[in-house]
Amino acid sequence: MSAQTRHALAKLSLIVLAFLPLVATIGCWNSREIDKLAIVTALSIDRADSGGFELAFQVVMPGGQPHAGNSKSDTPFTIYGIRSRTLFEGIRKASKQVPRQLFFSHVQVVVLGEKLAKEGIQEVFDFFERSHEVRLTSLLLVARGEEPDKLISTLVPLERLQANAMLGEGILSSQLWSETAVVEIDDVIRKLINPGVEPTISGIKLIGNDKSAGDKKSLEQSRPPFHLEVSDIAMFKDGKLTGWFEGDAARGLLFVTDRIHSTIMNLPCGDLPEGVAMEIIKSKTKKEVSLKDGRLRVNVIVNAEGNIGEVKCGIPLNDLGVLHALEREWENAIRNNIGLAVRKAQQPPTDIFGFGMIIEQNHPKLWKSVESRWDSIFADAEVNVTFHGVIRRTGMRGKSLIKEQSDRQGKGGPL
Repeated sequence: MSAQTRHALAKLSLIVLAFLPLVATIGCWNSREIDKLAIVTALSIDRADSGGFELAFQVVMPGGQPHAGNSKSDTPFTIYGIRSRTLFEGIRKASKQVPRQLFFSHVQVVVLGEKLAKEGIQEVFDFFERSHEVRLTSLLLVARGEEPDKLISTLVPLERLQANAMLGEGILSSQLWSETAVVEIDDVIRKLINPGVEPTISGIKLIGNDKSAGDKKSLEQSRPPFHLEVSDIAMFKDGKLTGWFEGDAARGLLFVTDRIHSTIMNLPCGDLPEGVAMEIIKSKTKKEVSLKDGRLRVNVIVNAEGNIGEVKCGIPLNDLGVLHALEREWENAIRNNIGLAVRKAQQPPTDIFGFGMIIEQNHPKLWKSVESRWDSIFADAEVNVTFHGVIRRTGMRGKSLIKEQSDRQGKGGPL
């Protein structure tokens, strides 16, 4: 190695050594110590009577979360409320009440008030999209029939943090019952921006004695006088709440939008209108959308698999003819659910299914020619349902207990 090369390497080494202290501090210039932060786990937003916003923050109490074996019974969170003209102002204005800086990176649930939802939610999502702290994957809910700050203040059993309870209920309800869906902030932002589709958000309500909702003594009862319920789906048009999907209509909406995970559908059996409980274990929906002669035609194709979970009538489940008859009843039930959802969305016309978005993505020129009158086209849409369902299992017994009892009675045998 020449002397000139050694000199160049030595010079480079000195430069690297000079910059090492700077590299070590690059990631710390905006660091914040945890004992200076107020960690927000849930946030509620509603419209104030004065025209601004009413905000409430669920802040974790320091040391409020017990360790294993610790039976600490202190309330694990505190609610701070503020009234402001803008969301950003409210967050900063809260410093008058909170002795620590609010930290939003751990927000799990955002609850919107029904009053705000009816007036319009665009302003709220403009803030969320600009903010570098609030997670766009936070669960979003709409409070139904109750002030949203009361919902995030409610004390519930099993979960010390209300945010964890709401998140758990939202996920489990969508996975096991499928009359609500997990909707995150970024889901709504995309639908507010993209043409041809309107957003939907699951609801949450307080059932029972709401006066006991924040009383810690209610948790000492084996049957608390209230409970929170993730239920129903809010429908929006141009950012404003226009109606609610409930029960079978909500399930029909999720069938069309391919968000059914698992659910139970009760089918008729003999003289019983709901004699068989069918568990859906798999569901996949495909949509075919076309415009012919100015008429929107949609074919909703549902492929599903299910198991028999309960039978309250005497039918032989080991008979293929009986199973095929149940599959036809299953098809009728799904057609009815989807029909309810479509009719609900068409009055007033609100394309929450994304039929227009499918046309915009596949035929952008055609979409431009019909976008201005899409509401009337959607309201007059012809929606057909094609269903392919297979019953995979009938449980641990082929013949129902009621059928066996009936057979014994017919033979004169002992019951």
